[in-house]
Amino acid sequence: MKKLLVIAALLVSAVSFSKAQGYGQQGTPEEQAQRSLDRPSVVALNLTADQKTKAMPILVAYNKAVADLRAKAMAGGGDMQAAMTEIRPKMTTLADENEKLLVAMLTVDQKKAYDAALATAKQNNPNATTVIIGGGRGGQRPPGQ
Repeated sequence: MKKLLVIAALLVSAVSFSKAQGYGQQGTPEEQAQRSLDRPSVVALNLTADQKTKAMPILVAYNKAVADLRAKAMAGGGDMQAAMTEIRPKMTTLADENEKLLVAMLTVDQKKAYDAALATAKQNNPNATTVIIGGGRGGQRPPGQ
């Protein structure tokens, strides 16, 4: 009986800890959008309140589109890695298109800061194509990177 209680306590602890860490939880599209705006590379752009207000619907729409892609890919119940590999190009295209909309809102000085942040992201991942959406999203890193 004691063993059963110990096992149950460990199981409850493990589940509680994983939930506290946020594993498997990405939040709502709105929460994801806010996290994108709160990312240090985006904060460094010094977006105005008006720019943030205009960026939110773009980010939310992007997050919803990505969630839909993921849900459709996972609906078959097959190999998760294969499904993600299949939708990755679509996700990258979505990110790049939406990033262009966001970059178009930037001032000249903000664009300079954006270009510097993108250069830094490319140092970390040569495939990086975004700063605001995904924080340097570039898909799979080449071997050895």
